[in-house]
Amino acid sequence: METIDNMSWNELGLSEQMLSLIEKTGYKHPSQVQAKTIPLALKGLDVLVSSQTGSGKTASFVIPTVERFKEKNGTYILALSPTREIAQQTGEVFENFAKPFGMKVVVCIGGASLSEEKEALASSPHIIVATPGRLCDHLERGNVWLDFIQCLIFDEADRMLEMGFAKQIDLISEQIPKERQTLMLSATFAPAVERLARKAMNHPEQVLIEKTAQTIPKIDQELFWIPEERKLSQLIRILQKEKGTAFVFVNSKEKTFQLARLLINKGITDVTYIHSDLQQEHRELAVSDFKSGKHRIIIATDVMGRGIDVDDVAHVINYDVPKEAADYIHRIGRTGRRGQTGYASTFAIPGKDDKAIAAIAKLRGVEAPRKPEPGQRPQQSYRPDQRRSEAPRGPRGPRPPRPEQRSEAPRAAQVAPKAVAAPAPAPVKSEGFLGKVKKFFKFLS
Repeated sequence: METIDNMSWNELGLSEQMLSLIEKTGYKHPSQVQAKTIPLALKGLDVLVSSQTGSGKTASFVIPTVERFKEKNGTYILALSPTREIAQQTGEVFENFAKPFGMKVVVCIGGASLSEEKEALASSPHIIVATPGRLCDHLERGNVWLDFIQCLIFDEADRMLEMGFAKQIDLISEQIPKERQTLMLSATFAPAVERLARKAMNHPEQVLIEKTAQTIPKIDQELFWIPEERKLSQLIRILQKEKGTAFVFVNSKEKTFQLARLLINKGITDVTYIHSDLQQEHRELAVSDFKSGKHRIIIATDVMGRGIDVDDVAHVINYDVPKEAADYIHRIGRTGRRGQTGYASTFAIPGKDDKAIAAIAKLRGVEAPRKPEPGQRPQQSYRPDQRRSEAPRGPRGPRPPRPEQRSEAPRAAQVAPKAVAAPAPAPVKSEGFLGKVKKFFKFLS
């Protein structure tokens, strides 16, 4: 998160009590998105914010909204989050800043007890943080009314729309008075986000944080053109070499468990996994164990991985190429944060992932790498001159929690396949292929 060294929190119009709380967080200067968003939000204006992951967006809406409503009694603030994990993290940030002022926060998420949430909502909390689906459940049951909401926050709006929450968002917006403040935060100004902004906002101020040499994550990226049957052995090779924490992304809930079992059978036991069908307590345990270092490796899908906020992930591995190009950016954004150097490896299957790789290249504005010719052995591209992360490796822990139903992982898939050693990459005589691959995965400094 890039801070503005020549700006002080004192310049943003915040109270002494709020400044004292901010000082306890350890941030000496506001980030760019905080410095630009907080003064506008304090005035009660609608604000549309586009800024990358890890730039400090959450504090940019939590601080001014708590400041505005800290002396009022009633449910005035509603923040919508795309996933349970993001909602929980947002709720924690609200708690840190709101609780000292006597403000109560209620988080409503799928997997939690409806009756307990109903009771909490009946206590007239000052702030509600919720996922769209769960909030609609409470609206249908008459557990909550939104007539008095004066500030509506769409956190990670692009992600909520990608996940298909458009109808729920419309339903919720209709329940809230039109005379309100609306804050919308997104990693991109995608067309769907712009359409939502036109419907839900009133002449919003725009805050666009452009990427700079300081804000662009320092990520050394590598691409492996590799057949499916060699993915596991290549993953093991990387995990054995990598001393720091690793985030492994797959495209299905079933594969998170299957891949964890395969790694455990191969002797890599400091691994856990997370997907949306696990019980809430299991998901929380997996995230907690990963953050604490009990497990060094976590396997996740895009939906669950987006909600895990860890600053020091050493390596992101795309075991499966993401289905959407934008998810590639979100995935690798787990590493190289807060000024640290990160690593990202992607396994692409020749003939299957060609279009997806080309789409990622187009999104990033670079030339797509050329896949191996028919009959040519798949090649790998890496940067042997780059040093791997020296982050301490977490202790090995117990096996990850098993899902409640064994049917989730077919029996055949639970047996580790015979390991196939991946041959060393063939020497490249011409710089044509390697040059293009490097051009694609070149770190933008």
